Amino acid sequence: MLIALCAAYATGCSKTNRPGVGKSSANGLSNSAQLKSDTITIDSIPFGELNGGDVYNASDIIPLADSRFLFCDNNTSDALFELDLTPDGRKKGPLIRRPLQGLAPDAVSDIEDMALVEDGGRRYVFITSSMQVKKARNDSLVVPPSGVLRVTINQDDSLSAENTPGFRDWLIGAYPQLAASARVRPKDGGLNIEGLAWDKSRRALLFGLRTPVPDGKLMILPVKVKNIAGPWSTSNLEALPPIYLSIEAVGDEQGIRCLDNGRDRDTFLVITGKATHHTEAPFSLYEWNGNADGALRRFSIRFAKEMKPEGITRGTIGGKTAFVIVDDGGGYQVIWGANGLPYASAPPLHSQYHGK
Repeated sequence: MLIALCAAYATGCSKTNRPGVGKSSANGLSNSAQLKSDTITIDSIPFGELNGGDVYNASDIIPLADSRFLFCDNNTSDALFELDLTPDGRKKGPLIRRPLQGLAPDAVSDIEDMALVEDGGRRYVFITSSMQVKKARNDSLVVPPSGVLRVTINQDDSLSAENTPGFRDWLIGAYPQLAASARVRPKDGGLNIEGLAWDKSRRALLFGLRTPVPDGKLMILPVKVKNIAGPWSTSNLEALPPIYLSIEAVGDEQGIRCLDNGRDRDTFLVITGKATHHTEAPFSLYEWNGNADGALRRFSIRFAKEMKPEGITRGTIGGKTAFVIVDDGGGYQVIWGANGLPYASAPPLHSQYHGK
């Protein structure tokens, strides 16, 4: 669980309801603040380096080991990147490129979210592409290379990847709810997947849609994996009924921007944000208990206007529980936690939530 969001103290958080507070200071970290108010503002710390001349478009993050994390860049399809942190949450050395071995060049485009799965003594990272269509030079719509990668984390931390042939067509065929959006660009509400999590109770990958957003509800598509280590093909998958999440209205359409499953709790973190580029919904952070009724509770935080949080994960840094957020604008942030802290210690939350 997201322990009180800066429970006791946090890096880069502000204890104010005024917007624009919580900026990173010149040394990359803002002053720590004790949690006393209802709303916390979070800003990102720049990575301080570029990816081939461009900022890192960090779209999700998972824990690799203590103080070590892997994130994906939606402009890089053949590698993940390792972010190492010091015990106080500062960046330790340059980012490390981790190639996805065994993946054909240009096998997948626009990777957006990841899920860490531990099964049978092995660790896997599942990675989804957005599955969106794009406009070609002749104004026709094309489907870039897409799919879901199964990446095996080897004992030496190298990454072996394989793609699922025909996954997009299989998904659209399995869920009639996607038919109308399958050949529509995301800016017009077309299919666009930006969330992925592992549901151990359902033994399913949960695909969270940025669009479409039917009747203003967030849609999650649970896809059961029959055998985690089995053939990585659609024959190893089973579509389960979709789940619809209800969120607070903010005056503009929202979509799922990230899903994260807690490794020791049957709950999920959900980052929401504007569904399409021309809308203005802010980013928000919720917790979902995994139930099919779609009830959520919202954490009383605000993200700085310039921040685009598209990934969050829980891990440890220097042996301490921490949540790491990555920013699609080229940065990260750390929120410290504390094991065993009850929910009663958290800020005021969405009243619609019902715990298990």
